[in-house]
Amino acid sequence: MLKSLWRNTRDFPRALSLSAAFSGFLVVVVSGTGPVAILLLAAKSGHMSGAETSSWIWACWVGSGLYGLFLSLWLRLPMIGAWSSPSVALLVVGLTDHSLAQAVGAYFVSALGVILVGVTGIFDRILRSVPRPVIMAMLGGILFQFGLSIFQDLPHAPLIVISMVVGYFLARRMKWRAPALTSLVLGLAIAIVTHKLQSTHLTFALAHPVWMKPQFTLSAVMTLALPMLLLTLTSQYAPGMAVLEASGYKAPTKISLITGGVISFLGAGFFGSGVNSAAITAAIGAGEQAEPDKNRRYTAGVMCGFFYVVVGLFGSTMLGVFSILPAAMLAALGGLGLLPAIASNTAEALADPDFREAAMVTFLVTISNIHPWSLGSPFWGLIAGVVAHQVVRLGKR
Repeated sequence: MLKSLWRNTRDFPRALSLSAAFSGFLVVVVSGTGPVAILLLAAKSGHMSGAETSSWIWACWVGSGLYGLFLSLWLRLPMIGAWSSPSVALLVVGLTDHSLAQAVGAYFVSALGVILVGVTGIFDRILRSVPRPVIMAMLGGILFQFGLSIFQDLPHAPLIVISMVVGYFLARRMKWRAPALTSLVLGLAIAIVTHKLQSTHLTFALAHPVWMKPQFTLSAVMTLALPMLLLTLTSQYAPGMAVLEASGYKAPTKISLITGGVISFLGAGFFGSGVNSAAITAAIGAGEQAEPDKNRRYTAGVMCGFFYVVVGLFGSTMLGVFSILPAAMLAALGGLGLLPAIASNTAEALADPDFREAAMVTFLVTISNIHPWSLGSPFWGLIAGVVAHQVVRLGKR
């Protein structure tokens, strides 16, 4: 490992191209729109302080950067790190029933679960044991509220929200790689013209990590940790590894799981919501547009990791920048950033007729927000979908 790290680090300056550096930067820009908006909405749901939210940003961004830097230089692959957006989205609902300390405990348990999956090599077996359409339906149900919030907040700032929606679909029409960024620019311009920006004093300062002592409860493990683990494996690692395979690389699934799990465990006490392989943004750094030469494409992962770490160190500044945005604009940004995921997850969940009814049961239970015995609706949605599917296939091959 050390020889590979040294050799690839030594070759890095000669291998780096402008397109690879730009692709790494673009990943960070995309992650700085919708995903950060989701994180801030979850922080608001949990009544987190500014220092705690800044620590959360620091843990997510620096952890993602270290994941990409280490694996890209070691394996000479364009490894793009990310934090688990589905896990963050889960907390928007989860923090209404659980304390921050319980959520941190769930992060520790989920990280240990990822490490265990990586060490034992049972990744594929887990994916087969729970029907993927049911998991996708649970994820679609978790993200559903974010899409709904676009139009729920529209009456509060109609001009801003409508311009963001129009800008998003225009960017999609033009096949731009970051349509949410177009929405942010248009929404910001309208907010400035209409004097809707919040008056907040911006400071350029380093983030100060805040440690939260974890609390471990069965309710948080079942409602938060278990869904987090399944969502991270199915919606982050599985598509992330598939992107590498599609780009002509041998996916290092075991190494990725162990590395992401260790970094997630180390950052959990600072509100880190888990570090893993990027899914959607992985294609930006792993494709030919990043660097035609496959042997030099790892530099895109290195640059992405570098930019992640730099931005993460200034988590307080990023929090200040986003705090000036109107609430409706933040909600629209989070919803638009997740729109492709909501559509693709729901479509995949309902695509197979054999799983369609079970997936729909999962989706409906998940968005119902029920929580019997202090276990949240994502857990019950997962259970209901699996049971419904087993009943339907009872007696069949």
